[in-house]
Formats: sequence, C-alpha cells, structure tokens
Amino acid sequence: MRVIVVEDDPMLRATFVTALTHLGVEVAGSAETADHALALVDEHAPDVVTLDLRLAKEPEPADAGLRIAERVRARYPEVALLVLAGSPKVAHAEKLMALEEPPRAVGLMAKDSLGDMELITDAMSRVVKGQIVIDPQLVRQLLSPRPARTTSAADPLARLTPREREILALVATGLSNLAIAQKLSCALSNVERNLTTIFHKLGLVSADAGEQRSLNRRVLATLIYLRAGNQSER
Repeated sequence: MRVIVVEDDPMLRATFVTALTHLGVEVAGSAETADHALALVDEHAPDVVTLDLRLAKEPEPADAGLRIAERVRARYPEVALLVLAGSPKVAHAEKLMALEEPPRAVGLMAKDSLGDMELITDAMSRVVKGQIVIDPQLVRQLLSPRPARTTSAADPLARLTPREREILALVATGLSNLAIAQKLSCALSNVERNLTTIFHKLGLVSADAGEQRSLNRRVLATLIYLRAGNQSER
C-alpha cells in the first residue's frame, strides 16, 4: 500500500508517518496543504490518501479535507480516500459518499483512532479494496434512541425492527455478512435473512442478481441509514 498523508500539525504528521512506516506501509509523501497534496498525488500515484478534515492553512479550513478529497477523486478516480475528523459527523460521511455514484473506496474515521494504528491500517486496506468505511464511533451515535419526532412514517428506519437496525448499522461500518454474524454471535443465515428483509422494507428490491448488485444495495442501504441519522442531528 502506497500512502500519502495530508495533515497540517507537524508533530502529528511525523508521528503518523513514522507509525505507518514501522508497520510496513510505504509512505510516498506527506503534505499540509491542498496544492502540495495534489502535487504528491500527481508524482507518486498512491493507493490511498489520508486527509485531515480540518486544515488551518486552507481558505475554508473546516472541511478542507473533504474539498481535497473531491479534487483527488475527480482527477484520480482509482485513488482511495480516508478522511480523519476530530469529531466525525453524518454530514461528513454523506459528502464523502456523494463524490461518486455509486460511492466506493472512501472512509471516515475519528482522528483519535490514530492511537490504534491497526484500526487505521485496516480502514486504509478496506478503502483500497473499494469498500466504504464509517467510524464505529459514529455508528454508535446513530444506534442511540432516536427522538420521537423522527420515528414516523417519514423515517425509513421506522419500518425496521431494533435487530434489523442493529444489522444495518453494522452494514454501515462496512462489515461483511460473516463479520456481522461473528460480531452478533449468530448464524450467517440469520444475518442474510435479516438483510433480505431490510432491503425489502427500504425498497431496495431488484430482480438483478450478482455480487455488484448486492454491493450496490448495501451502499444504498448505508446511505438511507446515514441520511436518516443526519435528520435526527438537525
């Protein structure tokens, strides 16, 4: 895996690069601004770019990482993107997933996850494989009880049972059916049956078969889940 790190804190940037190198990850370069980051992507053709969400030196620092992600995806659609946010929000995940239709090879992780490099490198590996990765902290927030005003017929998640919502939340983190079954200590067939029911309830039913269709339905279900969660934040 060849990585470019974009982070404007010099000490954190150096620590992150050193940790990745010690784990055998090739760090092609590091940057603290959008222009430098894009120049490095031009030069090194990385597999993945990790982006700090907030870059103080950019004109609009609050979501500068997302803006760089948009530029990288437009110029180099094959490069995977992992955004690190101090406080990841549903809106950030939505913007990432809106970069391309259908969304792929993007991730959003909490910046304090840098304390667990195995978690970060796993997320990097998954986005390089084309998967979507959502920080478990954010998913736990979405799993919390929803306000009464959102549990209405207008809320697509209101159609789901608590167990179905729990499984959909794990889908939103990018876990496979087998990984979900292991996490919930249940049979794989149980997860598969629940997912079929979830797709039906969310209107994601198609006669098309195959792996790509299954992946698309999981992505669409994740989008519905995130958007419903975003409504509850407002």
